[in-house]
Amino acid sequence: MESKNILLRLNLQMFAEGGGGDGGTAAGAGETGVAAAPQAKGVKSNPLADVKYGIQEDGVQGADAQETTVETPPDRNAEFEKLIKGEYKDLFDARMQDTIQKRLKGTKETVEKYEALSPTLELLSRKYGVDASDINALNKAIEEDDSYYEEEALEKGITVQQLKEIRRMERENADLKRQMRAQSAKENADRLYASWMEQAEKTKGVYPTFNLQAEMANPQFVNLLRNNVDVRTAYEVLHKDEIIPAAMQFTAKTVEQKLTNKIIANGARPSENGTSSQSAAVVKSDVSQLSKADREEIIRRVQRGEKIRF
Repeated sequence: MESKNILLRLNLQMFAEGGGGDGGTAAGAGETGVAAAPQAKGVKSNPLADVKYGIQEDGVQGADAQETTVETPPDRNAEFEKLIKGEYKDLFDARMQDTIQKRLKGTKETVEKYEALSPTLELLSRKYGVDASDINALNKAIEEDDSYYEEEALEKGITVQQLKEIRRMERENADLKRQMRAQSAKENADRLYASWMEQAEKTKGVYPTFNLQAEMANPQFVNLLRNNVDVRTAYEVLHKDEIIPAAMQFTAKTVEQKLTNKIIANGARPSENGTSSQSAAVVKSDVSQLSKADREEIIRRVQRGEKIRF
């Protein structure tokens, strides 16, 4: 009876330590092909068994990891050249032609006015004995001609010199006002242009295909800007029929990609107890975040031949 008790205790001890040296299965398991029996009550499971350490070969850094890409800043000059020589060539050519015609029109009007004044200038040049092409000399001769001021000076009760001084000051004030108006208009235009350029950069960040120069060829777009509508809103108003479908397509692709990433992540998780169910895989690739237990686990795995790379 005592020998049976000793044998029973020996079998239990062997079972608690993982079984015999050549199979590690419970008694009779080798003959039936049944998997090893579960661990005894007193033996704790490894809580770090499902943790993946180091950089994973498949690039998965966690169940919810997302791929990040670094975009190279585009060559804006090359893009602009491509646009004006390709898709937007007709618009660019039309804009350049319009600009040239406007400039030539202004020049032509100036020439026509000068030609119309030529007879008058000739008469004045003969009277004062100066070259008609020397406008400064002609102006000086007229200003120094008292006969132009005598009658008016007499009516105002002042001397000719006083009237000349008054007229000179009036001309200077008029010139100054014109210069100030021109300067103010230029500064306002510069501020407006700078604001449009800043808004255009922000709009391009949302809509990569946006091109301010191309949009400025559209009178409706320019009209919206002149009515204090910001660049992005003007673009969205005129391109809503393109933007809305594109946004819907982008949303669909984003959802599809997230779904794909989730399926891939689930496929990379280890199975438990030989079943097909998947548990969340935890990946620890940051050395600074490793605990003492993590480091001990890594040492055990490396000693078993596992390759872990950080």
